[in-house]
Amino acid sequence: MRAVTTGKDHLLLSIAFSHYNEKARWAFAYYGVPYTHHLLLPALHIFSIRTFASNSDLEFDQKDSDSSPYSTPCLVVSDPSRANAQLIFRDSHDILVYLSEAFPSSERPDLYTSCGVDQTEQIKALEKRYDDVLGVATRCIAYYDMLVLNRWRSLLSFALLGFRNRVGLLQSILWFLLSPLIGRLLIWRMECTTSRHRESMVLCREEFERASKLLEDSEYLAGKRLSAADITFAALAYPVLHISHEEGYQQYPPGSKTISSEGRAFMTELRATRAGQHVLRLFKEERDCGSLLPRQRKTVLRLW
Repeated sequence: MRAVTTGKDHLLLSIAFSHYNEKARWAFAYYGVPYTHHLLLPALHIFSIRTFASNSDLEFDQKDSDSSPYSTPCLVVSDPSRANAQLIFRDSHDILVYLSEAFPSSERPDLYTSCGVDQTEQIKALEKRYDDVLGVATRCIAYYDMLVLNRWRSLLSFALLGFRNRVGLLQSILWFLLSPLIGRLLIWRMECTTSRHRESMVLCREEFERASKLLEDSEYLAGKRLSAADITFAALAYPVLHISHEEGYQQYPPGSKTISSEGRAFMTELRATRAGQHVLRLFKEERDCGSLLPRQRKTVLRLW
């Protein structure tokens, strides 16, 4: 698929292994829109986002109690000179809506009407459910499994995430040194307790069951074509299915060494479902969409 000519500069700031950020990256690949990519790591990302967070000319729309002006993915749309930001999006849903409205084509239709206009509300409802329920649950499961149940075996792999994803050198070094502390802060911030971990596993199973039932009647979640519902479900399911780079995940996730025996059993269970097989197929066949990898943002000596 040929790259789309936009007349605008798109800068996407995203955390390398975040599932909500993967959702936004997938939408860019789907439409073939060229963009500049600045890969970041949790907590340290604030230093890169703060320039845009303090932009008083562009209003921040808080989606929920977890979102803030420092949330990622953060998409900055500006003119080619990059002199001034024209638009800033700090939510994966808003990025999908922007791209769907600005760059649809016969080959890559609007992700909210791709299955027919009559399915638009259904697609929006599924996307919101996956954002609010599935994504929160899989995040808790993945972090608790990696940083609590399997913390000692995960220690090195978690610390090397910056280097593996070719994040800036200084950022990668700081992450390597501070990752044990940052990991604890993440568990505390997201309230990943034992009880919430168990509740999240129940919610995740329920969402996979619902999605599997939808897929009994159609090839995709809302009809005969890929939609925002499919991209959202696949991206937000990746942490519990442990989709690897070789299986289609664009960046490099934490890896197999970070998975506990309980997490591996849960992964096997979910992969065996109709919904799990759907996600694996989407990553294998539709994640890249024939697009080139994004340009990396140039920072001073590539340090950050």
